[in-house]
Amino acid sequence: MDKLNNETCEVIKRELKKASLSYRDLSENMGVSEVSIKRMLNGHQSLSILRVSEISEIIQVSLSSIIAEAEKNIASVPLFTKEQDIAFTKSPELYTLLYSILSEKMNSKQLMNFYDLNESSMYLYLRELEKLDLISIISNLTFKLIVPRHIAFPDTSRFQIYYKNHVIDGLKRRVEYVNPLKKDAYFITSKLRLTEEEFFEYNLKLEELMMNALKLSQTRNSSVSDTFEYTIVDMGAKGAYHPELKRPENLV
Repeated sequence: MDKLNNETCEVIKRELKKASLSYRDLSENMGVSEVSIKRMLNGHQSLSILRVSEISEIIQVSLSSIIAEAEKNIASVPLFTKEQDIAFTKSPELYTLLYSILSEKMNSKQLMNFYDLNESSMYLYLRELEKLDLISIISNLTFKLIVPRHIAFPDTSRFQIYYKNHVIDGLKRRVEYVNPLKKDAYFITSKLRLTEEEFFEYNLKLEELMMNALKLSQTRNSSVSDTFEYTIVDMGAKGAYHPELKRPENLV
């Protein structure tokens, strides 16, 4: 199913819970088997707009409201939970592994080769990521990612603050001198007289530009030719300036 269809199912399940209605109640009202209802709402069977309309009448929530909420949820940026943030702060090697899964789409074999991990250690790390509801282990060392690749940290998260400070420090050192003849770095500064509303609008436009670039970046990895890593903090430079986080080590 596509993202909208999938999120529509999630919205319907939440509305069913609010209305204290079960899959059985829905099946009896629709004249469809409970198994079919489960398959439709869990992504194993197509859910047509006619079915959504029928369900909306039963749960007494308008079709337009269901679709609008699903579209809103898709557009929003998913965030790491407080529990996940604390876990990464205590064990940054977990985020190191997750980042490789998110950005480079590495599987267990690639992670073991890249970080020189044995199978037992790899499994233990995967179990920790699974406990945090970030991946789901299918069998042995095979897993699937269960969070969107564009998941982000809340601005106030512990790990985000640590991470941002290291990025800014590294980038500051890089842009102390910028060669105007090269296009691999920039630093722009200006003194502006603006209203609070104008400053807020300026910030929103920068954020929108950043998000568009981020979405484009997330469709690529290091194997895509003619692409490079750039670090942006409203100033930028060619290269990676993120802190070298603690690498995962063999546990057994």
